[in-house]
Amino acid sequence: MTQSEYDLFAEIATMLADAASCVVRPWFRRAVAVESKKDASPVTVADRSAERVMRAILAERLPDHGIFGEEFGQENADARYQWLLDPIDGTRAFVTGRPLFGTLIALLRDGKPVLGLLDQPVLG
Repeated sequence: MTQSEYDLFAEIATMLADAASCVVRPWFRRAVAVESKKDASPVTVADRSAERVMRAILAERLPDHGIFGEEFGQENADARYQWLLDPIDGTRAFVTGRPLFGTLIALLRDGKPVLGLLDQPVLG
């Protein structure tokens, strides 16, 4: 990976985190329905909406990259670059009004991590 590619990917990761934050913050400390996923972990409209926005950015900016998201699974699984997205890591804290949750973003190249970002939307 060249430095210019890395710079682009870092810029896009930051863009993803900022977009997720804009989606998540309005739902924080609001009455929000909580559903259970198949693994019994909680999920909310904030989780799903944030991941949709993140996926839309990647589809526009890097359509040949793959995505593996916490809420909607994998697409383009054979791509050399794979983005791992968890829009709200710590949904239990989120729904109880504790600010101890974050957005996790990672980028893999050929299965090896090359970039990672943790954003805490309501701390900072």
